[in-house]
Amino acid sequence: MPSQHPRGRAGRPRGDSGARQQLIDAARRLFTTLPFKKVSTRMVAESAGVNAALIHYYFGDKAGLFEHMLRETLAPVATFFQRSPGEPHQSLEDFMRSFAQTMAPNPDVPKLAMRIMSEQDDDQRPIIEKVMGEVATNLSDQLFNNPVTLAQMRPGVSPQMARLTIFSLLLFPFIAPAAALKIHGIELNAEKVLQLVEHNIDVLKNGLLKKDDATDEATE
Repeated sequence: MPSQHPRGRAGRPRGDSGARQQLIDAARRLFTTLPFKKVSTRMVAESAGVNAALIHYYFGDKAGLFEHMLRETLAPVATFFQRSPGEPHQSLEDFMRSFAQTMAPNPDVPKLAMRIMSEQDDDQRPIIEKVMGEVATNLSDQLFNNPVTLAQMRPGVSPQMARLTIFSLLLFPFIAPAAALKIHGIELNAEKVLQLVEHNIDVLKNGLLKKDDATDEATE
């Protein structure tokens, strides 16, 4: 509806059924692989197979398209953090499983985030800071600064070092160069990602997290 896109023109161009999503998907592919300045609206429209005028209608300009693409790409992560006050995630394990389940069908999300955070282009810097800042704040407040999560750590474990370890376990499978994975005979797909998260949870249990009484008794 035009009211949802104040920067676009009034009146929807003809033949645009599904075009908005096609543009978002094409923008994700191009912005993931190319610097912001090298991606033109014409390139996005051609990749999406739609009229370039639809970019102006839906998003206003390239910056608007970039922001919508970024927000919609990160929407699964943002949705995960939408909870009622007083209802924190029950455990770090729950978070890791939920993250993997969200990212498995969207493997470009972490790669895109890493690319954006290292990009110094002034044109997109305000967009990056706004959108990524919202996600990062939620991540810190609800996971790393969450008393429920901190209480699961073994005595003596540095929260800061644990944060780096968890980030590594969560992100590396997605941001690792394909050539590096191939050298080790690793081919990641959605099924492998879900298997990997269970392995990583076991690693955390034996390195960072407290063992529950049942586990302690079983190992005595």
